[in-house]
Amino acid sequence: FSLQLWNNYFHLAVAFLTQDSLQLENFSQAKRNSILAKYGDMRATIGAAIRDMWYNLGHHKIEFIPSMVGPILEMTLVPELELRKSTIPIFFDMMLCEYQLTESFSRFEDEILRKLDSEVEGGRGDEQYKQLFESM
Repeated sequence: FSLQLWNNYFHLAVAFLTQDSLQLENFSQAKRNSILAKYGDMRATIGAAIRDMWYNLGHHKIEFIPSMVGPILEMTLVPELELRKSTIPIFFDMMLCEYQLTESFSRFEDEILRKLDSEVEGGRGDEQYKQLFESM
């Protein structure tokens, strides 16, 4: 198991998914429709791949907590419903992994509160995100 390889994979995938050129909501409706017809929404595809890779890490997941909390949070804040539905559950899995090992999830909790506070102050997040997060 190569921690650095997996760390690079997750960071690269999140950087790809969050790049400005893939944020379809910033385009006109005509341009958005053209891109969707030609390529689909690659964000959902990459988000599903990140989710699947996360769940395949097995007992190695703990090595990415809390360091991957910020990048996963950044990804889940992209305003695309299917992406959010498939990736927000990673947070709950992170809490479970940490709790099973330490009977606490304080590292996860500290990191997500710090990162979420920073992102929300920066204008990220919306009502849909809040509702979806609470419902899951």
